[in-house]
Amino acid sequence: MTAAVTVDAAGALMGGAARILIELRGYLERTGREDVEIIGSRRRVRPDWLLRRELSSRARSRRVALNNVSFVTPGGERWTLLHGPMHFLTEGEKAQLGPAHRASVRRKAVVVQLAARRSDVIVAPSMAMTERIVTVMPELSSRVVVRPNPVSVPSTPRLAGGPIILCPVLFAPQKQMPQRLTELLTAIGELEDPSVRVQVTAHTVEVPVAIARHPQVELVGRLPYSELREMWARSRAIYFPTDLESFGYPLAEARVSGQPVVARDTALNREIAGPALCSYTLGDPDSLRQAVQVALTAKVAPDPGPFDPDRYFGWMLGPPR
Repeated sequence: MTAAVTVDAAGALMGGAARILIELRGYLERTGREDVEIIGSRRRVRPDWLLRRELSSRARSRRVALNNVSFVTPGGERWTLLHGPMHFLTEGEKAQLGPAHRASVRRKAVVVQLAARRSDVIVAPSMAMTERIVTVMPELSSRVVVRPNPVSVPSTPRLAGGPIILCPVLFAPQKQMPQRLTELLTAIGELEDPSVRVQVTAHTVEVPVAIARHPQVELVGRLPYSELREMWARSRAIYFPTDLESFGYPLAEARVSGQPVVARDTALNREIAGPALCSYTLGDPDSLRQAVQVALTAKVAPDPGPFDPDRYFGWMLGPPR
């Protein structure tokens, strides 16, 4: 069967983008669809790749970019998943970045925004991301559709374990993770329970010495998804303190698996985490301590409904051809 749908997965090498690709491959395997071709999965989003994909996919009835950069040439419907908040920052958020980082973000944002004008359908994973897009580019408002990212029900059942808090965050400058971890450890110290442990998906060079040597911290490095799932299954709660997100897979995974997630009290976190959210206010140590205390004892019912992968990809890719 000749593929009718092209999906560009370039850039899906880590983080949420890699997770979406895992979900897509699982969907194609379950459904046996042969009309979908995935391209670029081992590549980065670079000019030479973008040119190559345009030249090789014009005959398809639908072309889907999972990596923020829309297809631009004619040749079928152009669908784009816009899930990069850094491409749609407010002026205040830009001002908080360092000069070099701000310049890099600006260059990438120009490409993403120019390409977005050529997209027929723009998929945003949350209302919060939709608001970012239409604030910066109001002319796209009629083309933006909100669909939460797909999240499969975990195949690994919850396992017995102690009071472990998992922090599955990829470190980046804007996330200020050393400070966020310091705040968490302060809150845990006030609980006076030495059995509480924090597992962090980071390497020693990414954190201050005080965190790396903290007796309640275990740095596990960046793990493949299969190994990370084992850690999720043994965790009592999740810590996800970042701010500049369009979705936040840890929020959704906590909701799907029925685990409390300690995260800021924001519209995005309430939207994605739902009843799994144990919220706190940034800069309020008492608020964080209370959220951690609640998360370590809370019972959360699994809620996979909003993130069904088959419904998501069936809609995005269209019916089999």
